[in-house]
Amino acid sequence: MIDRFIRSRVELDWAGHQAREARFVFSLPFKPILLLAVIAFFSVGTLAQTQPKPARLLFTGDILLSRHVISELERRKVSPWARFTDLFQSAQWVSGNLEGALGQASECQKPAPLCFAISENAPALLKNAGFTGVTLENNHAADLGSVGRNRTRSLLDEAQLTSVDFENSPHTLQIGGTRLALLSISLIPATDKRVQEIPSTQVAEKLRLARERADLVVVSIHWGTEYQKLPEAIQRTQAHWLIQQGADLIVGHHPHVVEPPECVDGHPVFFSLGNHLFDQTYPPTKEGLIADCRLSGGRLTCQAIRTYTEDWTTIPRPAGVDPATRAALAACVLPIRKRIKRDADKD
Repeated sequence: MIDRFIRSRVELDWAGHQAREARFVFSLPFKPILLLAVIAFFSVGTLAQTQPKPARLLFTGDILLSRHVISELERRKVSPWARFTDLFQSAQWVSGNLEGALGQASECQKPAPLCFAISENAPALLKNAGFTGVTLENNHAADLGSVGRNRTRSLLDEAQLTSVDFENSPHTLQIGGTRLALLSISLIPATDKRVQEIPSTQVAEKLRLARERADLVVVSIHWGTEYQKLPEAIQRTQAHWLIQQGADLIVGHHPHVVEPPECVDGHPVFFSLGNHLFDQTYPPTKEGLIADCRLSGGRLTCQAIRTYTEDWTTIPRPAGVDPATRAALAACVLPIRKRIKRDADKD
């Protein structure tokens, strides 16, 4: 009887000891672990909120909405971008270089040998296709004079399409968590003789403002020689200068043919994207590139999508990722330099 009583007391004491030990073990080691887990959870949440959202930027080459292009569109009653819908919808920014000015052919300035008068329905066509903006600084921007320049910007703005020329450069906008600055430059004189120069104090000042106001600076530039399939030495010199002044990404046009992209000083440079939508018939003018750039993890990377226009039409079609551009820009990974936020940015 006494033995059983002693054994039961021993067993109860041992069970109590184990319970106290379990409470002790749980109370000490697990509290720091639990605390660390809570801190990690909220840290990850905060980090996710502060990291810029990934974004896709698309830039096409020259766009003509005049002459034989508009004749075909009116005859066939189609959008030239019907086959680009999914691609454009996947991007947060889609732009191209619009050749010409909105208005009537009767307004063409003399003695211009070529005049691209664009229908005032063009902004709706671009908007419905998925474009978010266009650049306007090129040798056909003043085909309808200063009135045409002003009207073009006004009608594009009414259609809620960003329009960028040299006067309103740098134009800043928010893409996800990244502040983007766009500059539109033309080194080819327009009908009104307006032209920019590189190097120049004017362009340097625009780039300085862009660098102050944005995290990423994109330069759209009309340059080079028509139908020249390789960039010229002067273009490389100009690209170096633009990058030294603050440009992060350069997208070029005017030659109407593709000039191979290169990684210049660690920055992607598309010397010429060629024609995107045009009515020229010389075989190389039927090919184009769309610069396809991604903002992700605080970095900019670019590749290109090929386009091709059949001989019997002016309407392009996508032709897949360009392997040559992918190889040329594979190592061209550019960290996005975050600007210092000012009080004026907080509204």
